[in-house]
Amino acid sequence: MPLPIPFYIFAFLFGAVVGSFLNVCICRMPEDKSIVYPPSACPKCGYQIRWYDNIPIVSFLLLLRGKCRSCKAPISWRYPLVEGLNGLLTLLLFFKFGVSLSFLALFIFCSALVVITFIDLDHQIIPDEISLPGIIIGFIFALFLPW
Repeated sequence: MPLPIPFYIFAFLFGAVVGSFLNVCICRMPEDKSIVYPPSACPKCGYQIRWYDNIPIVSFLLLLRGKCRSCKAPISWRYPLVEGLNGLLTLLLFFKFGVSLSFLALFIFCSALVVITFIDLDHQIIPDEISLPGIIIGFIFALFLPW
């Protein structure tokens, strides 16, 4: 029996929110910066991004129109692209697997691949901080999933 539509909307929104965090990882990990602190800021003027300017996809398109609130410098389309891509991947996984251990495993795997892909596009590296834990997590999931 299919789940109600709000569950699928939530899955997309959850994936987009995680995608926003993945953008932080994509920008900071290659430079060995913390992914937790300091809060996100405009790379041009240093203006600290407010919570309402950090709503995935919506803030970029409707509130900020692709520009920094402070200096009006253009914001890269990569940010909503990663958020939308991760939201779509999450929605597709949820549609296929529902709430399950398989969904969780593939959600983590796909999110890691999004980060790896965009870091590799920019820097031609695949960070050990993602690939090595990914191997361990993959082995753990392999013990519990019948693939």
